[in-house]
Amino acid sequence: MATVRLSPAANLLRKSRLFALPPALPSPQEAATSRAVFQSETATLPHPIRQSIVTPASSLSRGDWGLKRPLPAKSTTDRSSRPVVRVIELDNFEHVTDFESAADHTVTLEKFQELHMPLSLPSKVNYATTIVPRHQSPFETAVDNTESSSGLARPGARQFRHAGPWLAGQTEAEFETYLRQVRARKPELMQKLRERFVVMRTAERRKRAQDNGEDLAALGPVEVSEEEFQARLRLLRADPFALGPAVFELLDLPSPPAIPSDRIGHKYYQSPGTKLSSAEYAVSGPPKTHPSAGLSYTRSHALLYNHPRFGPQAFQKPVEARILRPKGRFKGRTSKAIAGVGGIAVEDLNAMTFVEQGAPAGLATFDASTPGGSKYWVTPIRASVDSDGRIGLASYRASATAKAPYRIDEQRKATNIISDAARGDQRSVPRLDLARSARKPLYNSPHARSPFPFSAVL
Repeated sequence: MATVRLSPAANLLRKSRLFALPPALPSPQEAATSRAVFQSETATLPHPIRQSIVTPASSLSRGDWGLKRPLPAKSTTDRSSRPVVRVIELDNFEHVTDFESAADHTVTLEKFQELHMPLSLPSKVNYATTIVPRHQSPFETAVDNTESSSGLARPGARQFRHAGPWLAGQTEAEFETYLRQVRARKPELMQKLRERFVVMRTAERRKRAQDNGEDLAALGPVEVSEEEFQARLRLLRADPFALGPAVFELLDLPSPPAIPSDRIGHKYYQSPGTKLSSAEYAVSGPPKTHPSAGLSYTRSHALLYNHPRFGPQAFQKPVEARILRPKGRFKGRTSKAIAGVGGIAVEDLNAMTFVEQGAPAGLATFDASTPGGSKYWVTPIRASVDSDGRIGLASYRASATAKAPYRIDEQRKATNIISDAARGDQRSVPRLDLARSARKPLYNSPHARSPFPFSAVL
């Protein structure tokens, strides 16, 4: 068998790792709103859009990253002991390689993997109760399907991706473009609709023959005339409740959100029951990636945390969370506390159940007296990725049983703050409305007695 001879340029591109880099993903867009949006251009994106690049230590010392030109050490090795970069533009108009550090998403991935958390399908967490939604792995055969998966033939199979778009998330221009594509496929769609009508007529005929006691093997194929098919089409067009499920199944469209209550009394094109792997996808749209997003491939929580001294533990080692925003009023309404766990912003599930005696320092109000910011220990319980690629992490405050083997103590807020003046021997309080030179203690002697030990400050 003769081998295909490649040109030197084709062989170079075939072996080049830079040529194998995937194209950049579009930047996540915020929802359209008439309100003022304040956001930072340098803030970390919800998900990475460019490939992270690393280089061996032997090449790193020379600044060689396998790119067109070496990268300066001032922006790579001098800033981090493990530099990771992502290329924004290989060669711009200034003949400079535009790059930036990719440690934000790389370190977040490493921190998340240290949590040993399996990914679950998105599910709404109720903050008013302690019941946690049941874990359902996105790698199960019944839900890990696309429009071309062979597992869809199984009864009760669900999918996370459909062939058609999510109509509820389209603009008017996108919807008009999709309508033109559907009109161009009209002969193909009519043929599929005819086949569905034949299958329905065959099932009705077999059911009628079975009720009458006839031989099912003697039944021949059902033939549908053009008049019968056109009559069926007229019935579908006149009944939106019947046409809706037929259109959604024919075009393989994801189910839309629920119909508002004020439209229940009107006629509308009803959609069939959702076939999406999670009910939350019907509200926010199908996921843009796999529901696991490649963060973890663990399928369950069946892990045993073995302490070297105390043996197997029921809980994993607690994780220290930093309080990013205390609970209170934010943008004119009451908000929950926000904590950072492994580089992920998490809403505190126990913020409403904490009492003043047991609440961590800085959770109810901002506490600037704690060095490094207020922190407390949590136990992650559930992790998922929503349809926009954002990581949703749920955690509970670590119990005493989970913290006991590791000798973890919570930060305690100092409640008895005594000033230096109160600790001294001086028994009088100077008047603050006098000039600095006129402020003199009323009783110079430490043994002097006064009928009023503490003078009032006017």
